[in-house]
Amino acid sequence: MTVPFERTRALISTKEFLEAMLDPKATPRTPRWMRGKAKALLRHYPGLAEVEMAHKALPETFGPVPPFSGLSGTADVQGVIDETLLSKQE
Repeated sequence: MTVPFERTRALISTKEFLEAMLDPKATPRTPRWMRGKAKALLRHYPGLAEVEMAHKALPETFGPVPPFSGLSGTADVQGVIDETLLSKQE
């Protein structure tokens, strides 16, 4: 069973993966057609602001609202998600 923060983590990780597909230094052997597909998918992929709105609109699906807007990048977001999961387990 997927818990809300796992769903959020999947969204953020998928975005990071697609962004890495666009970077020839990060993924040097990626075919051109695959980079094009990643670029096309990212064009309409939700950003952190949209993920935050999903948290507000559907807390039972995406969990409580994390402070995405005040964070500098996805590594920070991952830390917030992990900390929140740990605090809920205690």
